[in-house]
Amino acid sequence: MNKELILMKKLWFLFWLLVLVLFVAACSHTQEPKTTTEAVISQLSKEEFDNVGTTGLNNPKKDDFLKFTFNFEVEHAANITRKVEFPKRKSWKEAVNSIDDKDRFWFGEGYEENSDGENFARYKSEFVFYSKGLNEEEIRKAFNSITLKLYLDIEEGETFEKEYQVSDLVKFNNNQSS
Repeated sequence: MNKELILMKKLWFLFWLLVLVLFVAACSHTQEPKTTTEAVISQLSKEEFDNVGTTGLNNPKKDDFLKFTFNFEVEHAANITRKVEFPKRKSWKEAVNSIDDKDRFWFGEGYEENSDGENFARYKSEFVFYSKGLNEEEIRKAFNSITLKLYLDIEEGETFEKEYQVSDLVKFNNNQSS
């Protein structure tokens, strides 16, 4: 009889332990999205500079140009409705050219993945701009006008909203490239 009682106690202990583990797992499951953002301004490599057209510039140097890279990614549960307002492509050009009303935007490219049926969205923009005579503060300020907005309908009546101000995200990578 003692063996049966001990076995019964062990089974009850395992049952309550399983209930506790399931409860903790259910409570720790979050509906908040996983986001990754990157806004980096870096020096051009020699190879990148060799591909920059410098016609019309007086004695251009590699250090007269910078590269801006912006990456954004969001992943969320499959049952969530998402809306992302990405910056328009011309916004980047307008922002950089607004620094001192000179044509500073040189060239760039980007892409966007934002299909309704998916549980993720991605956005990338990368461009080269003429930075001669500019300081970090002037460059950062130029991105004040660019925002990215994320809206998620998590549950009935519960939403997640976040606005990303690009100027707040900008990091300067001052490592010299070869």
